[in-house]
Amino acid sequence: MNEKKKLTNDEKYAIAQDLYLDTDKTQKEIAQIAHVTEKTLGKWKAEGEWDLLKSASTVTARKIIENLYKKAHALSEDPKSKPNDIIQIANSIEKLSNKKVTVSQIINVFKDFITYAFTQNAGLAKEINLLQKKYVDYKIGEK
Repeated sequence: MNEKKKLTNDEKYAIAQDLYLDTDKTQKEIAQIAHVTEKTLGKWKAEGEWDLLKSASTVTARKIIENLYKKAHALSEDPKSKPNDIIQIANSIEKLSNKKVTVSQIINVFKDFITYAFTQNAGLAKEINLLQKKYVDYKIGEK
């Protein structure tokens, strides 16, 4: 019933690139998650100029959205501001918001949660961590 779909190279590439750009995972960890060799990952990284992309990611949609929220807040407190100005900002935020959740975003949330969970109940955190790993494998298999 729970058959794993074999990923295409394009899907593996997309997963690897997403993890490389959006997490602090090592190349070895990324290669394991994406089911490729470290050599293949290194080739993709070089050919796709992932390091350049990663350094350029300081200007992310998330940062832009954060700045837009600050601007909207400032406008909301300014009695001279026009409602349309705030509406335009809200529309921009909505357009920039990526509603699709990526595997790297899931991993980052899980990592943050597990760090917290270990402070509360280490045994339970270990069990949850195993489930989280299975869930990430499941999400990768969906692609």
